[in-house]
Amino acid sequence: MSTKPASICSRRTLLRGLGVSMALPWLESLPFAEASSPADQPPTRTLVTYTGMGFHSNHWWARGQGAAMELGPCLTPLAPWKERLVFLRGLWNERANNGVIHCMQTGNMLSGAVMSKTEVRTGVSFDQLMAQRMGARTRLPSLVLGCEGPIPGLQDGHPLLYSSHISWSTAVSPTWTETRPALAFDQLFRTERNREDRRVVDAVLEDARSLRQRLSVSDRQRFEEYLGSVHEIEGRIRRVGQERPAGAWRPTLVAPDRPRPADGIPNEIPEYWRLMNDIVLLAFRTDSTRIATLKYCNDGSILTHAHVGAQDQHHQMAHTQPQQLVAVNQFFMSQLAYLCARMAEVREGDRTLLDNTTIMHCSSMLHGNHDARQLPVILLGGAGGRLRGGRVLDYLNAPNRRMCSLFLSLMDWTGLELDRFGDSTARLTGL
Repeated sequence: MSTKPASICSRRTLLRGLGVSMALPWLESLPFAEASSPADQPPTRTLVTYTGMGFHSNHWWARGQGAAMELGPCLTPLAPWKERLVFLRGLWNERANNGVIHCMQTGNMLSGAVMSKTEVRTGVSFDQLMAQRMGARTRLPSLVLGCEGPIPGLQDGHPLLYSSHISWSTAVSPTWTETRPALAFDQLFRTERNREDRRVVDAVLEDARSLRQRLSVSDRQRFEEYLGSVHEIEGRIRRVGQERPAGAWRPTLVAPDRPRPADGIPNEIPEYWRLMNDIVLLAFRTDSTRIATLKYCNDGSILTHAHVGAQDQHHQMAHTQPQQLVAVNQFFMSQLAYLCARMAEVREGDRTLLDNTTIMHCSSMLHGNHDARQLPVILLGGAGGRLRGGRVLDYLNAPNRRMCSLFLSLMDWTGLELDRFGDSTARLTGL
């Protein structure tokens, strides 16, 4: 046995690579310190989209049914998809009506949890609960994207962090919201640019080569056998997520159908938002994830939509409600129309990607003057055959009009059935 060197090695972190550490077996040459749906059916996807500060109060409405449904001016971009649309009137988030505006109306948008007014504390959002319970079915538990960065600071002593995040992984931790298209793309397709596509053993090979020089002949053989077994197990784990039974459903896309976006954030809002929409589409088409959240803008957004003729920041316009706000709101809805059109082009057996997706769009107030007594909410898609469009559902005077009741229904459609969520123990009727 060789003489012990002065330094002591850690068994758990001896081999390191980029973002990887590998524990080692005992080696005599080194001193260690003591130590879902049926397989042949396409899955149901869930996409939550969000825009802050509501809509023009006079122009957010829908009435009628089916092809005869009439849409208010804010919703006109969705006219081609009105038979796939469900307009929900009267839903509210009771725990957001606490006398504090903006940030305290947004932080529990998808959880219905109580928000602390003095520290960052709310609840796990329903998208992240789905990711925690069901996300192992795909390589990414969920995809959380945004088109406007977080707002720092306080509002009347309350955390503005609430205004910038609708997806929360824990009561005190908002889910990381990726705002850079290139890095969002890299989450789906691990490129050589960030070398994430390398296997664990490959990532630590440089450290392993250095270690070999310090090992005895017998230890080298033991070490090589160990690396080989880790490599083989890693390959089996990867294949579990890749192999599908004969006749099973397969995604319509297995590799990106577009180049990686450039680094940074596009200067033009329409290009930026379209790019993030396309990344969501890629995520669903490749079955990289089945749960996505896309926050187009913050509550209290400082964006100026000059591309539709707006001259003031969105936040200011939402308060004053000039006619230009309708054009801004229409731009928001055009993003959903684009998603519907692209999803409808993708065939998945007898259905389309749109048929197999639920899109929920929401905002934290009905209009920019902080009216959260009822929220603007629409559903699009087919939820795998569970959602029938072309309807207006009015819950304003219903016994149960809680947003969390809607979330229970949305989770049901993906196979996650819970007795309660947030402030609700019942599903919405009529969905």
